[in-house]
Amino acid sequence: MTKIGFFSDVHGNLEALTAILKRLDQESCDLLVCLGDIVGYGANPSECVHILQDRDIPCVLGNHDEYATSFMTPAISRLRPEILKSIEWTQTQLSLDDMKWLAELPMRLQLGEEIVCLHSSFARGRWAYCMDEETFAANFERQEPMLAFCGHSHSPLIGIQMSGQTPFVDFIRPYTIPEGRRTMVNVGSVGQPRDRDSRACACVYEVEKRHLELIREPYDIETAQNKIYMARLPDKFGLRLAIGK
Repeated sequence: MTKIGFFSDVHGNLEALTAILKRLDQESCDLLVCLGDIVGYGANPSECVHILQDRDIPCVLGNHDEYATSFMTPAISRLRPEILKSIEWTQTQLSLDDMKWLAELPMRLQLGEEIVCLHSSFARGRWAYCMDEETFAANFERQEPMLAFCGHSHSPLIGIQMSGQTPFVDFIRPYTIPEGRRTMVNVGSVGQPRDRDSRACACVYEVEKRHLELIREPYDIETAQNKIYMARLPDKFGLRLAIGK
């Protein structure tokens, strides 16, 4: 039985990453995959990069990973001030080797014949979201693989294409992924959940059974918050950790 652990949006939260990796190890996953946004917002970007490198975990590029390795580009100049502050601080914490590794991450990753991994969406636009019926519908207009996994919205959702109808979209609960219908799984966020559950989030997929399950894991939020405050990053990035929003 092949069991894959998918996680995304670590956002420099070392405490959350450590907790979710321990939990995924307990789940006896055969493979772990990170769906991007390793850095940004949180206070331990380099440490998170090094953990993923040391464990040789396949990763795809996220928008914050791209921002952190870009300088003076139009995309950077359009960021909200608090996000720009986070990115500029993150750049000071990353070595040149860290930046090179992040910059070279692929946009998409193929797993076997069926599964494609990416950070955002197949919809038009570089960093489109899968977060509701409308955005899942836009994704399915361009999604070719039957099964894909993404992150980016920080909310764990499953979207299933329905012939001639709006997509079926629901929060992830234990599911058997249907055959013959295009499906997108948004695995939520490890380091900054926004579905009003503060615990670190990931998904486990059993390939042969096509069984999908969401896992949540508590972690030391207070330590992660205090690191953000000590780094003089925007207080908002710490405060929201406790409410999952």
